Amino acid sequence: MPLPSQSNKIRSLPPYLFAELDRKRRAVIAKGADVISLGIGDPDLPTPAHIVSAMQQAVTNPAYHTYPSYNGSTEYRQAAAAFVKKRFGVELEPEREILGLIGSKEGLANLQFAWIDAGDIALVPEPGYTVYASSTRFAGGTAVEMPLVEQNRYLPDLEAIAPDIRQRAKLIYINYPNNPTATIAPRSFLEKVVAFAEAHSLLIVSDNAYSEIYYDDQQRPMSILQIPGAKARSIELHSLSKTYNMTGWRVAFAIGSAEAIGALGKIKTNWDSGIFGAIQSAAVTALTGPQDCVAQSRQIYRQRRDILVSALTRMGLSFTIPEAAFYVWVKVPGGQPSINFCTSVLEKAHVVITPGIGFGKSGEGYFRMTLTVNTERLKEACERIRGIL
Repeated sequence: MPLPSQSNKIRSLPPYLFAELDRKRRAVIAKGADVISLGIGDPDLPTPAHIVSAMQQAVTNPAYHTYPSYNGSTEYRQAAAAFVKKRFGVELEPEREILGLIGSKEGLANLQFAWIDAGDIALVPEPGYTVYASSTRFAGGTAVEMPLVEQNRYLPDLEAIAPDIRQRAKLIYINYPNNPTATIAPRSFLEKVVAFAEAHSLLIVSDNAYSEIYYDDQQRPMSILQIPGAKARSIELHSLSKTYNMTGWRVAFAIGSAEAIGALGKIKTNWDSGIFGAIQSAAVTALTGPQDCVAQSRQIYRQRRDILVSALTRMGLSFTIPEAAFYVWVKVPGGQPSINFCTSVLEKAHVVITPGIGFGKSGEGYFRMTLTVNTERLKEACERIRGIL
């Protein structure tokens, strides 16, 4: 007998963009090609040595070999509170306003089940991280897209949201520094988001995973919680993945409204057992230890950004100069579909780049490049692409 039919939820989902990219990449590699991947935002820089050393020590401690705390250890949440206070000037209660996460993706996906019922709406930016929309669908809700267009500096036009949509929406997602456009939101926009959320009784979900990867010390990204009144109706997610080159460690935290933190925590207690204690211990070292390693990463990404910007200019391509994160958002030449262009670059130049359509329909006509390879490989990738244009 065959297996039963899969759920409507899973049948409605498109293939996960990065999994599909990896499949195509592996197919080209299987043919013997030397592929340079500028597709996925996975830092090539190693986790700083003092964090690795802390993990090596912690993993031998039998106290960490048992089930960890669902919400994150007291020490981890206190370290997160200290980091947020120092970086953003925001005071938090570690026990009520901070929650440990097994990576921010887990938090973003689980959050929907605390707030979304069948027929409810979440306002999601597009182009944007695909998890916002897919997790809304999993929870039985509807993801209503807020287009991010170049003419509006990749900020959603809140006034363009229809009145009936505003009334039915429960969540509004923002992501600055933004993936994929690498732009920063000004304070004035964050103030508009808070006022909009207050007027329409929305929970703000701020994905702030790239807060520490920026290129102008005078234009550091903000936390939504820095805006007066925001904490009462916001939950913001922070990740150690990009800040400390810890993508594989799966460790992050959520901050904000005690009600929202409690709701997400209730979902988590039913679905997972928390972050491995030794990883939490190492994360405490990351958050409270010397931060020169983060500044060094920023400097490396800045150097790579300048190399890529210069190369794209020589190619005659149009792009948005990155303000933060480690992406460059580039217009597809010749008006061809983004997936066709990216497939051609992979097959002819053996370079992986991400088609903009994978981030939403407003991403059509663009592609995303990452800064997560060393300078020599980055220069080589640019030369390969230039050779097929």
